[in-house]
Amino acid sequence: MVGVLELRRERGRFRLEKAELGPLAALRAAVYAPEGLPLWRLRLRLRKAERALVRAGAGRVILAGGFPYGDRLSLLRPVDPLPFRRGCADVLALGALELEGVSPRRGRLALSAPRLCPELEGAAERLCPQVRGLLIDAPGGADYARYLQAKFGLPVTPPAAGADATVAFGPVGGRWGRSVEVYEGGSLGGLTLEAEGVELPPDCADQVLALLWERGEVGRGELRVSVETPRLSDKTR
Repeated sequence: MVGVLELRRERGRFRLEKAELGPLAALRAAVYAPEGLPLWRLRLRLRKAERALVRAGAGRVILAGGFPYGDRLSLLRPVDPLPFRRGCADVLALGALELEGVSPRRGRLALSAPRLCPELEGAAERLCPQVRGLLIDAPGGADYARYLQAKFGLPVTPPAAGADATVAFGPVGGRWGRSVEVYEGGSLGGLTLEAEGVELPPDCADQVLALLWERGEVGRGELRVSVETPRLSDKTR
């Protein structure tokens, strides 16, 4: 069972409600925190909601609508979409090329990072058979690029040649073309991940998809990349 926590800036009575998050059955708990509520009372309400979800069988929790108190939870583990994004960085990279109007066979991709990491290397080896060239912008990247060239026959792309899109695994490193950042605080550059045939709730789509990925219920071949549609409230600002 997965729990859902949401914050409501109004008065209300606590209760658990059944919810459907796309293909996931969940229990939703609202933490009511009207303006002026003392912090100690907010903490009590958060603790009450967390305990109720645990007693109901929840082990993981999805934070809906930008719930701001995930770092105060002690019994439930929030779903973190970042490992999911890093694990399917190759899908994001190919999606970035597509949205730039560049076919993979004609496109060059840059993978940048403060250091080589398993997620970068996994993405590189999955991309090698599909793209025209890879630029590895990380300490030790030149040696790793030569390894990829020897294994896959993919040309080593020097930084001066640039790339059509970049997937960045950290804030340090170059950017070429459309930039997709898969690190804490990074931006997907207007891209969003979807799964074929899976309807996702708009206020927590990335967390639901990440949980389905963790469980093995969504595979790499089912993932799609699209352009994120701005919310109405964003358009009117």
